[in-house]
Amino acid sequence: MPNPKPLGKELCRCIKKVRKTVKVRPGQNRSLKGKEKAAIGICVKSVLQSRGKTLKRFKCTPKPYIRTQPLKSK
Repeated sequence: MPNPKPLGKELCRCIKKVRKTVKVRPGQNRSLKGKEKAAIGICVKSVLQSRGKTLKRFKCTPKPYIRTQPLKSK
């Protein structure tokens, strides 16, 4: 069984890929910063929340770093 990828690396890679293709909503910032915010939201939902975690803090450069917390149960 292969080792799972670290979540920080996977999240940063997802953000880079999604940022290129995402369309921002009308009224939102259409700059690179606005696209990156949208990409972060999409990737947090797909990468972290599918594993039962939520984002607390992260950084992609110079080395991917992520701090998560468990998803609140209802």
